[in-house]
Amino acid sequence: MTTSGSYDFTGYQVLVVGGTRGEGHTIASSFAASGASVTVTGTMMLRSLYDSDLSAFDYESVNLARQDSIDNLVGLVDHIDVLVLAASCHLPFGLPAGEQAFIAEAVRSGLLGPTFLTTRLRLKLSKSPALGGGCVVNTGAVRAWLELSSTPEAAHAQLVDTTARAGEQWAGLGVRVNSVTQAPRTVLPRQYAPSAPVGGSRVAGGTLVRTQQQRVGDAVADAALFLASSAASRITGHTLRIG
Repeated sequence: MTTSGSYDFTGYQVLVVGGTRGEGHTIASSFAASGASVTVTGTMMLRSLYDSDLSAFDYESVNLARQDSIDNLVGLVDHIDVLVLAASCHLPFGLPAGEQAFIAEAVRSGLLGPTFLTTRLRLKLSKSPALGGGCVVNTGAVRAWLELSSTPEAAHAQLVDTTARAGEQWAGLGVRVNSVTQAPRTVLPRQYAPSAPVGGSRVAGGTLVRTQQQRVGDAVADAALFLASSAASRITGHTLRIG
């Protein structure tokens, strides 16, 4: 279970890109349960085409592989306090190799995908009256877009790096940028297992590591709510790794 009851997001306008299913839907539901007005996006034209219950949200269709679709979504956003990027990369089946390579390079350069959408919304995020300013939360779905042009390990490193740089560069605008991802699934010998207590946290390099005995989707939702809350109003540029 998520701890959405611990937060009060009444009056907040939250946009969860990819909030129609899976991890994104869990995050969107948690924000809605905490009082926020939530809009979710998906790639289908109508919300009725989804199996998930989207009745608690507003719905908009967007294709992050098309600039005109992103521009249309940005034009529909009047006010925004929190942007959560949880839309995995699903390119059309049978897409020609050349076109896929073009999209991959455009995503890597920030001309398409989650990074482009974030850049287009940053001025609207900067107008948020929330304590700490507007907030961007990247999830592991962003890494999937970066994997179009690199290995999973390199994509994760790029996500951590771009999060840190955006957190520093956008601080002057009053916009916080953080990420929450799942830790790699590794099994360590007993004598080498981390000694951090269950539910505790520690700092490893530039990455915050949180250890929890909890369903990963719920833990990611909890982390997203925390990063968007007033309790994290001075946190920016960090990647919170859930394991």
